[in-house]
Amino acid sequence: MKGKTVLKTILWIMVLASAVLIFCFSAQDATMSNGTSGKFVRLVFGLFSSFRKMTRAAQDDLVASVMFIVRKCAHFSIYAFLGFWLMMLLRQYRKTRTILMTVGFSCIYAMTDELHQFFVPGRSCQLRDVCIDTAGALTGALIALLFALIWQKLRKLFTKTG
Repeated sequence: MKGKTVLKTILWIMVLASAVLIFCFSAQDATMSNGTSGKFVRLVFGLFSSFRKMTRAAQDDLVASVMFIVRKCAHFSIYAFLGFWLMMLLRQYRKTRTILMTVGFSCIYAMTDELHQFFVPGRSCQLRDVCIDTAGALTGALIALLFALIWQKLRKLFTKTG
């Protein structure tokens, strides 16, 4: 029983940490947010010698050309983490309707997150981002469900043979 309590505590911490991280990224003004995304793109592209050999102007053009997709992937990814941890947490309390609850909560959180961005200088409220965020949360929840099902099968297999 103590192990279940520890697991629930860890999962609560992961869900809250994901939500706080989302809030912090959303609180960045447009300049700071673009800078964060740009640094990430430059870090990844910097792994390739062909990027390092480019002129600074050519690097800037390339970074600018991929920023939109990188930002949308960031939306999707961070909400996938939220969906994963939330799904794992909810499965500790109940086994039915957990995907619906996870996606519903994540969608509501995405809506409030976009509303929050409306009041941040240079940021905007985008329905498209709510949809991307919700799709990310659904993906994370499905990965968590798959993980949980595999874990159950492995436990049964090792319990029978052990």
